[in-house]
Amino acid sequence: MRLSSRPFPAWFIKMFAALGAALAGLLLASAAAAAGEPEVMAEVQLDGLRLRFGQPVQVAAQLAWEEGPNRRWVMNHPVASAARFPNGDLLISYSLVSDYYDNPRNLSGLQFSRDHGRTWSRRYDFVAEHQAMVYTPGPEGSLLGIPAYLYPVTPGEEHNFEATYTRIERAGARVVLEPQAVKVRDWPWPVAGKIGWGFYGADPVPGLTPSNRYVPLVFDGNALEVGGRLLATGYGMRKGDSQYRNVIFASEDGGLTWRHFSTVADATGLPGEAEGPNEIAMIQLADGDLMTVFRVGSGREWKLRRAYSHDQGRTWTKPDVLPAYSVEPSLLRAANGTLVLSSGRPGIGLWLSTDPRGERWQEVDIVQLHDRWAPDRTYRIGPDAGPAPAAGQPDRRHWHSSSYTEVIEVSPNRLILVYDRSPKPQPANHADLTRIFALPIEIVRE
Repeated sequence: MRLSSRPFPAWFIKMFAALGAALAGLLLASAAAAAGEPEVMAEVQLDGLRLRFGQPVQVAAQLAWEEGPNRRWVMNHPVASAARFPNGDLLISYSLVSDYYDNPRNLSGLQFSRDHGRTWSRRYDFVAEHQAMVYTPGPEGSLLGIPAYLYPVTPGEEHNFEATYTRIERAGARVVLEPQAVKVRDWPWPVAGKIGWGFYGADPVPGLTPSNRYVPLVFDGNALEVGGRLLATGYGMRKGDSQYRNVIFASEDGGLTWRHFSTVADATGLPGEAEGPNEIAMIQLADGDLMTVFRVGSGREWKLRRAYSHDQGRTWTKPDVLPAYSVEPSLLRAANGTLVLSSGRPGIGLWLSTDPRGERWQEVDIVQLHDRWAPDRTYRIGPDAGPAPAAGQPDRRHWHSSSYTEVIEVSPNRLILVYDRSPKPQPANHADLTRIFALPIEIVRE
């Protein structure tokens, strides 16, 4: 039999290629399901990037409740955070107390995952923090929880502080707490002696919160091993000031003793109504430089700022302005070099950059993806009905999320984004729950 040498028609080649791509997609989906990987909910094509989103995994769901003398709604601001143990297991933490510092205690819930975030354990309540701790790898496969809050070693002290040392061992099976073991020594400027969050309302109620001991100097963000020392981000307020400044803490003994290493940015150049540089995240770039991204206010009009260090964190460039906004940024450099930034308020945004220094960013609207998936209104994040604000104006609608996020890499180029859905200003009924989600994301560079 003689075979024809005539070429196949172009339409036939296109049809065959399309059928092949569809079959390959079905095979990949089948393999992923067999491996227990999350089903792909959506694909988003960006310039040079393709993102595959799995369905959100609900980690926790809890009815909010009123607490404290001012009857604050708890779980409306859960401050969700996440970390990866050296063995690959995951941790998610979230606050179980009021966000207004008139509650009688600080307490966080923690949940663990042994399968890259597909399923999560029951809740455990054993970390005495409200604001998320800074989690970083510790000895023998543990996670060190660098405490958020610092307290003066004696009443009225303005330069030396202490807090509890927390080490989570064996992927959560054992927790070591050492009261007063974390020391911050010889701070170079006097720290303000009372709470600096004036926009949250009145000072703490005497007898409920240690208002004579609490100071606005906190660890916040993340920590990196740089130049043989551990560097951690945070912020504080100098005595007499009304705006924050970002700082870098340094430890030479694995996170027990800390000292001031550098100031990233103060409020220079910001308007008087700005909070000042506070919530912050830091990564090391491919060329060895450090890059920080930080908050200066709350709302779409308050864009995040960014600064670089060329000398391992000792000095920092003048901050520039990013398109992303506004609170608690989370930042990472994926295995393929993509820079990933999550932030929000209003809403939740994922920002990505394919250039090595983050000069250009592309946004994905996470709320749009989430609400498209949401089975009913008690899962939705999007704002209540009302007119959208004009450009540059505050958004006064209720967005049902604190917009605090954490993005971590669970395996090369596979991430989870942790965020909350919170009924605001208060639950409508017993089905209107605060929910914590882990969203699977795969990043493919093209």
